Amino acid sequence: MPPGGSGRSGTPSGETSWFKPLAAVAVMLAAAAGAYFIFAGGGDTVSEQQKQQRMAGYQTLVASGTGFPVRLVGAQELDKAFASMPDTVTKQTQEKMRQEVNQGRLQLAWVTIWDTQSEDGDVVRFESSASIPVEVTALNRKTTLAIPYPSDGQILVTGVKDGGGGITVALESGRASIDWPTMAPGDQMKLPLSPSF
Repeated sequence: MPPGGSGRSGTPSGETSWFKPLAAVAVMLAAAAGAYFIFAGGGDTVSEQQKQQRMAGYQTLVASGTGFPVRLVGAQELDKAFASMPDTVTKQTQEKMRQEVNQGRLQLAWVTIWDTQSEDGDVVRFESSASIPVEVTALNRKTTLAIPYPSDGQILVTGVKDGGGGITVALESGRASIDWPTMAPGDQMKLPLSPSF
């Protein structure tokens, strides 16, 4: 029988010529698909211990009665403050806020926010009963922005979007920082503020 012929046992050479490369392609596609689902799913991995630690830090802040210290935006910083706001705050809304600031009915405060885990699109909203909401996407890079400072010192933080594994942000102002409790979309928690520096 000629070499490469099809006998009673073995695989015909015509089949092996395309079967092996096809199998290799299938393996590569499967691996790529697996990698896609790993990274496309993204998300954070936060242990129960970490969640408890984050909640304990928040409870300590609330129990202190002093609030999270923030620096109020000065009159000479207004342009910089409005430029720091995310695109979710329209120019028209910014102008309305500017008028309220100029009329003494609204103050702004500087806050730095970032995502402490995967940069997976976590979004939170800062608002109070007397101010316009500011919605921001947390990045791994620290982002400083101005938010309305309410007269009662209480900001409502709402979870808007979770990239996976929980909304995991941290806040900083001056030398103070806090790993905010892990949130799900729709969760709301009060952030007590104090103009301390």
